[in-house]
Amino acid sequence: MHVLLAIDWFLLIEKAVLISIIIAVSLIVAMYETWAERKVAAVIQDRRGPNRAGWFGIFQPLADGLKLFMKEEIVPSHSNKLLFVLGPGIAMLTAMMTSAVVPWGGTIHAFGRDISLQIADVNIGIL
Repeated sequence: MHVLLAIDWFLLIEKAVLISIIIAVSLIVAMYETWAERKVAAVIQDRRGPNRAGWFGIFQPLADGLKLFMKEEIVPSHSNKLLFVLGPGIAMLTAMMTSAVVPWGGTIHAFGRDISLQIADVNIGIL
């Protein structure tokens, strides 16, 4: 006997889109919080701060990110390369997973469906 599992594809797509939006917004906020921190530190230290890329250095976080990805990766010779590269990613993944239980809003009605703005509704009491 063949058993078919009923998968709600719309629910999976909704959650994937919500996860993508949360990650993108988190990264953009982190970029410009760092930019603002560098600007404030520059004022305190009586210097100009990030001002090379764009108007008032507004594109400096993007330039810094590009520079980070273009740098040469140095892996210690006696280390496991896979674990060395995956370690920071696993740390970020576990930190970002905490946003799955945060209700980012109520429900919205779009495309003929009620879409919950919470990724995972875990009923475990006092989280």
